[in-house]
Amino acid sequence: MDYNFMARPLRSDEAVHYRELRLQALHLHPGSFGSSFEEEALLKIDAFADRLADGRVFGIWLGAKLVACAGLAVREKAKLRHKGHLWGMFVRPEVRGRGIGNHLLQEVLAHSRTCCEEVLLTVIADNTAAYQLYATAGFTEYGREPRAIKIGPMYFDELLMRLPLEGLT
Repeated sequence: MDYNFMARPLRSDEAVHYRELRLQALHLHPGSFGSSFEEEALLKIDAFADRLADGRVFGIWLGAKLVACAGLAVREKAKLRHKGHLWGMFVRPEVRGRGIGNHLLQEVLAHSRTCCEEVLLTVIADNTAAYQLYATAGFTEYGREPRAIKIGPMYFDELLMRLPLEGLT
């Protein structure tokens, strides 16, 4: 197995690959994301390219295949821009267990140190693998939102986590 991989910001011209990966994430784990497969499948490729335009969606490629992605959202308003929000993190099931998720998370956090004082995220309460990844990286839980996501008659609680960043540049 090849364990050499590099995380980098995705480019707008890679929107086709990003769209395919994002739709797989939404299809496989509908309770883990605020968006739905049905909503995002209707979006044109330009909408996905626009998401990639600011350089804050990172990806990992294995060969010609995009296998992981995660985004960082930073608010424009002065009172809120000290916080970054990690969103949309996903690693294809067939490549999990190789350290790809941790590598991607570390890359997003390195970028976050250039523009934020802390990073926030939410994770579905029963997603123990993701929770463990974030906790190992230093995130701590600061709250729980009951019934944060609803799919049909089912509700999913979200855990709120944060990581203060040090060594700001």
